[in-house]
Amino acid sequence: MKGVTIFGNFTVLETFMFNDLQIDKGFDERLDIFYRVNLCPENSADDVNALFIDFYYRSIADLKRDLKDYIG
Repeated sequence: MKGVTIFGNFTVLETFMFNDLQIDKGFDERLDIFYRVNLCPENSADDVNALFIDFYYRSIADLKRDLKDYIG
């Protein structure tokens, strides 16, 4: 998450796939646009109870940069 604070609800405008991940584009209660992706922060492929966290990004470029680090 790159300097983003989400207050209240996140309203999804559209959903699309990128590198086999579902990404939601939407806005918060202040009408700021964000991209949200649900990632598992630890390498826990064998862990059935893996913790998944929503990450929010202000730009698709920041999201792509973090996905390269996450996947690679």
